[in-house]
Amino acid sequence: MRSRARLSFGLAFLMMISAQSGVFMDFESPSEELSDLRIMESTARSVNLVDVPAWKINDVWSYDGYLDVGAFVASSGVSSNVQYLEGTLTQTVSDIEWCDVDNDGEIDWDLDLMCYKVEGDAYYEAEDVNLDGQDGDLIVHMDTEEWISVSDLSVFREVATFNIDFEVTIWWWTVTEDIADLTVTNDYHPTLEGYDFPLSVGEVWETDYTVETDYSGTSDYVTIPSDSSSSNTTSWEIVSQGYSGTFYNGCAQSYNITNYDDNGDEIGYKWYCPAIRGDIRTSYSVAGLGIQAEHELSTYQEAGRGKQVTVEIGYPLSPLDFEMSAWINVTSQSQPVSDEYVRFRYEIGAYDAWANGGNGIAFQHNLTTESNGSAFLTFNTGHLPDGTASQGELGSHGIIVWASGSSPANTLLGTTTVTIDPEVHAIDLVSRAEGVTVERTRGNRTVTLDNNIGFNAIPDDQLTFSVPVLNRGLLNSPATTLLVEAPDGSTSSTEIPSLSSLEEMRVDVVWVVPEGQQSGDISLTFTVDPNEEIAADGNRSNNEGSFALFIGRLPVASLSIVSESLTMSEVSFNGLSSYDLDGGSFGCEFTVEKLDGESWTSSEEDCVQEYTWDDDGVFLVSLTITDDESDQDHAEAYITILNRPPEVEIAVDQSSVPVLSPVTFDVEESGDLDTLNEEAPVEIQWHLPCDEGQVGVRCTVTPESEGPFTMGVTVMDDDGVTTEDTLTIEVTNIAPTNPRAEVWLGQNRLVPQMLGENARYTVNEGDVLILRGWADDSANDLSGLQHHWSPDAELQPELIVSSTGHQSEIGHTYDLSGQHLATLQVVDDDGASTETLIIQFLVNNIAPSISPVAPLLPVIEDELVQLSIEVSDTLGDLPNLITCYDLDPYANSDSEGNATDDCDLESQHLAHSWSDATTAPDYIVFHVTDDDGESASIAISIDVRNVDPDPRASTSDYNPTVGDVIVLSANGTTDSQFDMENMLYVWDLDIGKDSNGDGDPTNDIDRTGPWIEVSFSSEGTRTVKMTALDEGEGASMTLVIEVKKEPFSFGGMMADYGLYVVLLGLIVILVTVLVQRMRPPEVIVEASVVENVSRRRGRKISMDDAFDDPEYDPFDSDKKKRGPKRRADGPDAESASPEPERMDGELAGVFEELTGEAPHEEAVTEESTGTVAASVDEALDNEDIEALFDD
Repeated sequence: MRSRARLSFGLAFLMMISAQSGVFMDFESPSEELSDLRIMESTARSVNLVDVPAWKINDVWSYDGYLDVGAFVASSGVSSNVQYLEGTLTQTVSDIEWCDVDNDGEIDWDLDLMCYKVEGDAYYEAEDVNLDGQDGDLIVHMDTEEWISVSDLSVFREVATFNIDFEVTIWWWTVTEDIADLTVTNDYHPTLEGYDFPLSVGEVWETDYTVETDYSGTSDYVTIPSDSSSSNTTSWEIVSQGYSGTFYNGCAQSYNITNYDDNGDEIGYKWYCPAIRGDIRTSYSVAGLGIQAEHELSTYQEAGRGKQVTVEIGYPLSPLDFEMSAWINVTSQSQPVSDEYVRFRYEIGAYDAWANGGNGIAFQHNLTTESNGSAFLTFNTGHLPDGTASQGELGSHGIIVWASGSSPANTLLGTTTVTIDPEVHAIDLVSRAEGVTVERTRGNRTVTLDNNIGFNAIPDDQLTFSVPVLNRGLLNSPATTLLVEAPDGSTSSTEIPSLSSLEEMRVDVVWVVPEGQQSGDISLTFTVDPNEEIAADGNRSNNEGSFALFIGRLPVASLSIVSESLTMSEVSFNGLSSYDLDGGSFGCEFTVEKLDGESWTSSEEDCVQEYTWDDDGVFLVSLTITDDESDQDHAEAYITILNRPPEVEIAVDQSSVPVLSPVTFDVEESGDLDTLNEEAPVEIQWHLPCDEGQVGVRCTVTPESEGPFTMGVTVMDDDGVTTEDTLTIEVTNIAPTNPRAEVWLGQNRLVPQMLGENARYTVNEGDVLILRGWADDSANDLSGLQHHWSPDAELQPELIVSSTGHQSEIGHTYDLSGQHLATLQVVDDDGASTETLIIQFLVNNIAPSISPVAPLLPVIEDELVQLSIEVSDTLGDLPNLITCYDLDPYANSDSEGNATDDCDLESQHLAHSWSDATTAPDYIVFHVTDDDGESASIAISIDVRNVDPDPRASTSDYNPTVGDVIVLSANGTTDSQFDMENMLYVWDLDIGKDSNGDGDPTNDIDRTGPWIEVSFSSEGTRTVKMTALDEGEGASMTLVIEVKKEPFSFGGMMADYGLYVVLLGLIVILVTVLVQRMRPPEVIVEASVVENVSRRRGRKISMDDAFDDPEYDPFDSDKKKRGPKRRADGPDAESASPEPERMDGELAGVFEELTGEAPHEEAVTEESTGTVAASVDEALDNEDIEALFDD
């Protein structure tokens, strides 16, 4: 932090100084155009007096510049890469006021000095720099205030306020770190006179001054210095006139004013340009800090000057206490301004009172301009010196005149300078030898010679002498000549026109040094008025001047040095073979390129130097010899410094080690003589990975292969040169170890439920498992390891699967549930084996599954339902699966389990039908069971729908006679088998007569049965309806029977004697029945007509089936072929016709077979006897029926 403070303070100090003195850079001025290249040629040019300028409020000078702080940062100890701070400087005349020189707090015009107040604003920045490990921007803001004397531009006071910040950007935020806020105030006593008007090349002046510095401000990093007071000496010299290196209109002829410290060392310079009333270029080196500041003018903004105020004096020179005339002129647009109130001020007395303790005061006079725009007065120039010591004068003092407008900004100034010379003459022409400037052109390089360079030349150099001729008299000098004598004795002259007081004429003389010019001192002599034609010249001792320089030869530098050497070796080199052709001694300066690229310079009187490079590389060594005339020659050579390779040796404490066992190697010896890092002279890298890391002095490795094992190490020094060492030990065999296995199911690796040596995996029957195994061994054994797998060691010990290689992989499937053991043993090529690895498997049974079944379509009774169902299970269980259909889920037919697990049909395929829709189930169950008792079932919905019967009816006679017995048959009616067996046949013998009185004559149940015998008691048309009823609504058909009138009146008789006939008939019937029972089977008997005869329900079958099927037995109750008894609720049958018609067809034959008589042989009337022939069911026994069907 202290280094940063030092840096900040140094910048602040630099800025304070640069505000006063400017910043300077050494630029080469272009040479004057030569008129000819003859031995001697001269041209003349007149130089006007460069007097003190008059400023105006709002005059502005803007500069671009930078601060070179590289050397300062390098020496300050701060860690930073900052080199330049670039920025701008603007200076503005803000006010014209009084300087309180006596510091009494009051303004006394007769004792204080008239001053300009100049305010400056500067901004400098260095972007992307690193300061103490932080990256950011270093920013310097500077505000200055300077109080500058109007009379001579000397500095009375300056105040500089600095704000130094370091900005760090973090993401999108800028953090500003305040380095310092500092205000520095300098008060100079006497004023610091950086100019000595009027300016003239060669003029030198010196000032002894005291500066009082006050500090104020705050900073977390900078310690604010204490106030101080110090005395110093500084000097200035106008070294040249010409181009400054910075172009600005009107500034081609500028004056180089160089500043020196009390040791005579150059500390800066500035180029003053009269056209801009200020400096065009400045360069300044802060002594002791290593900071160089540079500024160049970018713009000059002159404040408006509608009026001009000037002052003219009788003479620019004055003897002591001379009464001088002065004219104050006011013009506006080149026209005189009359009645202008103006003031005249001569501050010599006030300055002397302040600077030297005198008792004088300033002379000030108020005037008004006449009609010609001028005001006249006289004043006494006095006899007091100024604050500088200058040759040939007592002092130069400024004269100020001004006219005030309506505001301070309109204050118009005029200034001039009077120089007091105690030895002034009316005419005094001077050949100013001290003002001679010399430009030397050697090859393509032109330099202006000065004391630092030396005034010397060699043959073929072109020298341009600028010789000044000055009139230091009061009066204008007559025209005359200047005689110039060349070093070879030849002369040349040129005319000098009349010169006013202090006017200067410069004569340029060009001389090319001849090739044969002998070495030695030569001189250029120049004399003004050589014939002494000007009698009024009061001092002829200064009419002649001479300028001496040395013509010599360049020295020859010769560097002797070896081409190669080792690091850490001292290399001696010398310039002893160098020489100077013009005699004399010379100095040797060696410049050596160091390791960091910087240069090390040393001057040696014996011209011998030694140097040691600690690291290798190619380095440049230069020799510069400088003779007494400051002529130089150079020689250089490259030397190659060879690196010393590093050294290394390793060791181990074992000669052999079992494979896969660690062994440690150590670096016993290592080093690098020419290392730059004493803590780590070499980088050590083992050839194999180490437990400690591959870089280090120790390496523990584990050999993975049997046989010789070689460990190597490489060390590298800081130059990249390497050295290797190796050591070999024997690695012996070991048995394979640590057998391991993985179980994979497809792409998934299974995780055991039990870890450790006896891992347990839970798998399912039928899983296709991949068993992978491996073991540890030396690398050379891995590929030959034998893997022996027993995937089912307990149940299938004979199953062994072997393979060779680093890893093994087998596939296995467990078909049985339960626990299984797999084992692995790994054997190497030496017969050594691992312990047996046991892997447990818990195999879970997989329940069978049933594939989805598509819904079944509805079926009708007796329609075949066919179904095939797919089941799945593991491959081991599939052959042993039991598949069953439970056809009646509502009944537990096997009295085991529940009603839905019966095995009515063991198959995957079903072909079954249901005859009765009422008793058919609405679903069936399919179930499958594996050998572990695991089962799956599915319910399958079925829909068995009833089919209405297809009724058929016929009669034995469609035209019977009243009283005839006819047979009505439902033979031909069809339905499902079950419905045929349980069919109910209902007969309505006359659908035109409502027998049951319900209002509907068509729904009477007169008789039931598949066939009936009836007779009608009256003639007419009968519509008979037969209805076949199953569990549904049934179906009907009608028969139309035409009953004919009877041929006799048996019916009438029955009406008259009906009761008796009935009784008799009953007796006859009883006798007949008795006889019939007692006679042989072929005897035919008559049976009474029985009403409400019970009807047995048998199997449903059509009448055609009854006649066609010989097995049919409607009377066998054991076989349950009778249906439920039903009562015949129909009306009494009508009496048979006395002459019944003969039956036709099969019915007549059936009747004859049943009774033994033809149908016409016996007739029974319904109403007279109350009996009828026995019904077929009552009259026939089993044998008759069987005989009938057999027939």
